[in-house]
Parts: sequence; C-alpha cells; structure tokens
Amino acid sequence: MKKRSVYSKIFSMAGSLVLAAALTAGCGSKDTDKSSEDAAGTGQKEQVQEIKVGYVNLLAAAPAIIAKEKNLLDKQGLKAEFFSFANGPDLYKALSSGKLDVAYSGMPAAVNWGSRGAEFKIIAKVDDGKNGVLTKDSSDIQQPADLKGKKLGNLVKGSGVDYLIRAVLLPEGQLSDQDVTLVQMETANMETAITNGTIDAGVAGEPFLTFAELRGLKVVKELPDPAFVVLGSNTFLKDHADAAKKFIQGHIASIDDLNQNTQEDAEVLAKAFNVPDIKGSDKTYTPGEVMAQALKRNTFSYQFTDEDLKYYQEIADNSYKIKSLEKQLDVSSIIDTTWVK
Repeated sequence: MKKRSVYSKIFSMAGSLVLAAALTAGCGSKDTDKSSEDAAGTGQKEQVQEIKVGYVNLLAAAPAIIAKEKNLLDKQGLKAEFFSFANGPDLYKALSSGKLDVAYSGMPAAVNWGSRGAEFKIIAKVDDGKNGVLTKDSSDIQQPADLKGKKLGNLVKGSGVDYLIRAVLLPEGQLSDQDVTLVQMETANMETAITNGTIDAGVAGEPFLTFAELRGLKVVKELPDPAFVVLGSNTFLKDHADAAKKFIQGHIASIDDLNQNTQEDAEVLAKAFNVPDIKGSDKTYTPGEVMAQALKRNTFSYQFTDEDLKYYQEIADNSYKIKSLEKQLDVSSIIDTTWVK
C-alpha cells in the first residue's frame, strides 16, 4: 500500500489565510487537511483521514453497509470509501494487494489467507448468524444424507459456504464432496438455479436465504454462519493507528445502531440490497419487512468472547482437514483483540 501523503502550501494575501491541499493518488489510506475556525476565530487544522473499506455483500456485513449509508465513519473524522465483493476470497485479494485498509469477511477465507502469510490482523468481531440449505418444496431432500448424487450450489473454494458444505454439512450426512456435484455460482443466483432445476439444492446466507424462503423454497437445515470479522492490513494498523482507532469507534457505533434501530436499519438495508416487494404464500412483504425477517438470523457484536476464539480455531482446524489449508494455523497469530478492549 502506498504511504499516504499530504502536500499543503499556505499563502497569505490581503490579510486572509487560505489553505490549499493537494492529495497524491494512491490505493491505500491518505490524509488531507481542511481548515476550520475555533471558538476564538483563529484558524485551526482538522485532520481528515481517508480509509478504504471492503465488505462481502451479505447481511453479515450489515455494520459496514449501515456505516456507509449513515456516514458513521465520517462522523469519526474519516473520509470512507466502500467497496462491495461477491465473496471472501476476492475481497482478500484486494486487501492483500493494498487496495483496501480494512475488510469485513468470513473466518474461513481469513484462515485461508492467514495460513499463506497474508499481512493482516483480525481486529473486531462482526456477527453470529445462520446459513441454510435451500431446495424446492417438492424435493425429497430432507437431511444431509439425502444430498448424495445431487447437484449442490456452492461459492468459490475457501469461502464460508464452501467451508460449511465440505466441513460441516456433508460430514454430517456421512458424505464427501465426491458424493455430490458442487456447482460454483454466486449466492444471488442460487434461488433461480434451484427453481429451474439447474441444481437440486444450495447453501445460502442472508438476505438471500429469506428471499428464497418467502418465495416458496424450503430451508431443510440451518447451519451456523462461519463468523464474520473485521480485518485491518498490517501496514494500515501500523502506520495509521489513529485512523484505525477511529474506524473501530465507527464500527462500534454501527453495531449499536443495528441493535437499537433494527426496523429503521432494515429499511436502509432493503434499499442497499435493492430488495423488491416479495409475494409470499400468505401476504406480500414490503422490502423493510423482508429485511427485518432476514435480520432475525443475525446477532451483531464487536467484542470477542472465549467461545468465539475457540470456534475460530475450530474453523482453522477443519479447514486443514478438508485441505483448504496447506498447513495448520494457530488463529491467535492473526488476531489482535486489543483494538476492541
């Protein structure tokens, strides 16, 4: 990541002070200065720090979306730019290449990249939630064992959905990934693929799980979301610790907002995900009602518990067993809990 730079020149003319700042181009965080007046009327510099935030386009990343839509990072003195990704592996490529300062994504992708020596630290928790196995209401799939010989929708290898399928779902049915046909596709396309028979079932997270459920597909099994967390690049955390602290405060404010203003934020999220009215079997659901129902499967929190840390290690161990990792990983090596203490 390029080091942020500030070039400013002060010119005095006719007794007035004009501050001009030009910002060099770069893919990482940058600092700029803007002038402000203090109570006595004298000029005082206020530092505005730029930050690039990435997130996977799932409801588990709702704190990032709420922070974006409600300008919660800007209120901390940051100028935030947000980038949405379809899956965790693509997001981690951007983070590792220096195109992002912080990122919201799942633990399976985090342990995957962490085991390869990626330069980041997990600095905050985001949520606990649910994914689900979707299929047609008329399907004979009732339990994991019934997936044998079926076509199953999956995200890219190393993603949270891939982890759930190969490390949790198939072993529960005493199956391996050789007993099913895994079809790679984006989560948003799974509902249509199931409906038209391209695949027999799929594993999806929110809000796509609720979209499909309300439109008549059935959820035969819920699975624990493999944990969303916030990561910061090592360069950003080291060189711009003040901006990182401001980001954490904005992240906390976003989670507090979600927990206190759930219905209001459901409306905000409905617009962000372009949710339409959905005609269900019993009624037509408004976008806000759809998103409020999807939010019921998610619990947002920024602090780590001992159980969280134990679960993250379990994800790393299971990822190694299914060969998503080439070597075992001690997750404590990629986690820094001090940012949220």
